[in-house]
Amino acid sequence: MIRAVSRQPNATASGNLGSDQSAGHDGGSASLAAAVACICFGASVVATRYVVPQTTPIVLAFMRYVIASVCMFALLRGRALEPMPWRDRRQVAALGALFFGLFPWSFSASLTHLPAATVALIVATNPLVTLAMSVLRGTERLSTRMVIGQLLALAGIVLAIDPARAAAVQTTPGTNPWLGYALAFTTVLCGSFYNVWSRPLLLRYPSALVTSWAMVAGVLSLAPLTLMQGIMTSTSTITPSGWLAVLFLGTLGGAVGFGLWSYALRRSTPSRVAVFLALNPISAIALGVVLLGEPITARLLLALVAVLAGIQLATRMPAQVAARQSE
Repeated sequence: MIRAVSRQPNATASGNLGSDQSAGHDGGSASLAAAVACICFGASVVATRYVVPQTTPIVLAFMRYVIASVCMFALLRGRALEPMPWRDRRQVAALGALFFGLFPWSFSASLTHLPAATVALIVATNPLVTLAMSVLRGTERLSTRMVIGQLLALAGIVLAIDPARAAAVQTTPGTNPWLGYALAFTTVLCGSFYNVWSRPLLLRYPSALVTSWAMVAGVLSLAPLTLMQGIMTSTSTITPSGWLAVLFLGTLGGAVGFGLWSYALRRSTPSRVAVFLALNPISAIALGVVLLGEPITARLLLALVAVLAGIQLATRMPAQVAARQSE
């Protein structure tokens, strides 16, 4: 049986948390926010896959979160300067460097070596890794169903990593599929860590505030590498349609997607939010086939089914537990 943590926001936090507190029990709004966020993330896989060959992964991630940060601070206005102890600011900065620095770099870099659909499938295991981290932290307990679900999703990943396909990709100059797999799994670890360790901060402060300053930390961590690569040189080759993709990544794929994700994490447990990442590969595969002309095979479909089934099995809450939580 899974013991999900559902702590309510700290009443001693900022006085402008009234709207967040009133929504503390609103599981429906959290589910909707997580679903919309994951559809945005799935579309971001395709947008990144399209534009990253025109620049570098680091420069692309830097531009994405500069745009997203501007959008978030425009939304917050004066509330962005709300007091926060230095200890909490350091935690936000560390999580931001991980989630909005290392995460987007490894994600974008993996797409230079692997098809968008394969990367989306690997990233879809984020809920399972989130569950494992929650168990290690004492937030949730392992169950037989959870373990079986993890093994089923792992079988899906094995199917997605097609050796024959990897060999075919390897013939393209400059690509290394196994490096792509390593980068994609690094992305998963970064996302899972953020899901679990950001929630105490999201319970104390408005989700938009935490997300905004975390994005700034990510931008600052990427800035030195961006300057070393030469941002002017790296952006001069981006086409007009590529700039539209960058704009999408910063707005819908950045500010909107991650803003909604943090909103959902505040109102639910990490694993129950992360399960909606199952929508990521569905939207990514559909858009990859339609917009990028990527092939879709029976093996990939079977892998998708296994991943989704494993996620559903591992994260579905028993009816009696759900009934107790709704009382």
